[in-house]
Amino acid sequence: MADAVLAPRVPRRLRATSRRQLAVSADLLLAGAICLVGYRYGTQWLQVQEASWVVGLLHLFGVDSVSGVLPTRILIFRPDGELLNAVVTASCSSILSVVGLTALTASVLRSRRWHAVAGLAVAIVAVLIANHVRLLLSTVIGLQWGGGSLVLFHDWVGTLWNLAATLGGFLLMVCVTLPSRVRAEQDVAGRHTARRPNSWARPGLGYRLPEAEQVTPVQGRNLAGLVHRFVLPRRVSRWLGARRETARIDYRIGHLPVEGRVERVGALAADGLGAHTASLLAVATYEQDVTVLDALADAIAARQWEPVTNDRVSSLRLWARGWMLSRALHPADAPDPAPAAVPPAAPVPAPAPVVPTRVPAPVPVPPVARRTAPAPRSFSRPAPSPSAPDAEDPR
Repeated sequence: MADAVLAPRVPRRLRATSRRQLAVSADLLLAGAICLVGYRYGTQWLQVQEASWVVGLLHLFGVDSVSGVLPTRILIFRPDGELLNAVVTASCSSILSVVGLTALTASVLRSRRWHAVAGLAVAIVAVLIANHVRLLLSTVIGLQWGGGSLVLFHDWVGTLWNLAATLGGFLLMVCVTLPSRVRAEQDVAGRHTARRPNSWARPGLGYRLPEAEQVTPVQGRNLAGLVHRFVLPRRVSRWLGARRETARIDYRIGHLPVEGRVERVGALAADGLGAHTASLLAVATYEQDVTVLDALADAIAARQWEPVTNDRVSSLRLWARGWMLSRALHPADAPDPAPAAVPPAAPVPAPAPVVPTRVPAPVPVPPVARRTAPAPRSFSRPAPSPSAPDAEDPR
């Protein structure tokens, strides 16, 4: 018996809902791990540093009545001889705000990459400064009015201060991480600041509202430009600019006439499919003019020697192939064939009159009688034959 050929087992794929649940669970686990590890290994160090920073700043301004000889403690020598031992505990330090903002950046805002890192750095510095000012004011109040005033300020005013500092750090982090209003797709009121052309308007991309006033953004010197100009090497700056250009959509293409769009698409494709990939994909997605789409498909097909570096370049290749195949099957610009000349039809003779004929009626056929055998007397045995002797014969 031949062995049966078993089909390979198809691996079972998770549904989209299950994959999303796994991703959310992974983000929660990552945030929890960052909070636990940061609190475990950063609390003691930050307590010592914040206590020493407060003492050092007071010494800088000539206040010698405080001492930081003990770690995590601020010794306050009041003029009346009272000694206050202020301890910078874990709740007094800014470790909770720091690890919380770090976990939030790693789990939610990590897609912004270096912008998220810059936002986190600015937020951590702001939170540390705010908490340092709170500890400094608590120390000065204890030095002037005693321990009761210190505790009152620390427990009531300091709690609200810490909450406001954390919220302010979060808002500052979001402000630095997210793109500015000038570079965003639209502002809070719904006005398109990226100047997307009307021909590329789609449901889901936002709606253009009538603008009462047109504000021209003025680009001045910013921190990123100064870093690229004076800090980063030229090679690194060019590499970062090329990465940003790959993911940037040039909406100015849609405002050009058809000839200008064709020329611009050819120029973008000539730099390489991986150089302006987002702009080329936007043309393939939103453009409606057949001439521009034909030019884009031809430009992509002319660069088949380029390697496929990412999924966007692969999408461009697949789109160009599908577009050319559809144009070959359904040529929309091909001229309609001229109708062939039809020769005049010959006159058709009139048909001859049809004479009706009578069909004879069918002759009835008499039914044939069927021969039927006599029914047996009993179903257990057949009828007796005439030649057989009678069962009741005395012989």
